[in-house]
Amino acid sequence: MTDPARDAALVWALGTRGSLDDLEGLTEDRAESLREAVTKVLDLGREQRVAFAGREVRRLSASRLRRGLEGIDPSWIVEALRGEEPHLVAVALIFLPTPVRRTVTKLLPRKVREAMPDRKVLERVDQLWLVRCRDVLDRRIQALLPDLQRGAQIDVSALKDRLCAIGRIEAALGLYRVGRAALARFIANMEADDRPAVQEELKAADAMADSRVERAERFWGRGAGVDQKTEDLHLRAGLWQLAHVLIVEQYAAHLRSYFLYLPRRWVQELELMADKVREPEEGFAEQLLGRLDWLPEDS
Repeated sequence: MTDPARDAALVWALGTRGSLDDLEGLTEDRAESLREAVTKVLDLGREQRVAFAGREVRRLSASRLRRGLEGIDPSWIVEALRGEEPHLVAVALIFLPTPVRRTVTKLLPRKVREAMPDRKVLERVDQLWLVRCRDVLDRRIQALLPDLQRGAQIDVSALKDRLCAIGRIEAALGLYRVGRAALARFIANMEADDRPAVQEELKAADAMADSRVERAERFWGRGAGVDQKTEDLHLRAGLWQLAHVLIVEQYAAHLRSYFLYLPRRWVQELELMADKVREPEEGFAEQLLGRLDWLPEDS
């Protein structure tokens, strides 16, 4: 389906380059569909451009995602730009901080990277239409996940460490009643500094409610997957815990509002796991979100 806003952004970006030659970078059908519009932009007088630019600036200032997309995980930006022309991709990325832009660029398909114009070329494009291309990206991201926490910042590395710490305990507890030999091997494969916290938690396993232990056991039957590396398994067990929050109606939307700031692969895993988990015990969601510093402000 054609996106009029995307086409308008691309037309102006190409038109302000001052030549129809750049259409050669598109497919023949695509170039032909845009040729007339690009020609009109090339023929516009300066006063017409200024008047139109003023109207567009006022419109965009009211509609853009003001807090920006700098905090979201790069994997979502790549997904939002899937299938776009290299010119539009390049323009959308120039608004991002350099480290994020470099990461996104590395994740793009090789053909897209090689066809993207360099930054010196983009300096010739009117600023208004650079902003309009960014507006296209903003709206595409919002369409993927409309409930995002605007302006949120998440240290993904620190979050991964927390989820792995939670996951190690969950996975170990899931082996507690299954087989002591398997549990011993699992603990032995951990880093030495990670073992004491797990062993301390296991001391209270006999006094835990059956529902708590059964939830951990179901991880191995339904959530662990196959051929997992040790670190991946710990993270996966942490995500298994988090997936239970997704089926608690009170907190599901709140958790989803953070999804754009997590690696897309994690979110895909969470969605799959949410179809396999059972309703957790009362208070579970609040406790877990509290450990991750994600509790809603009114809780």
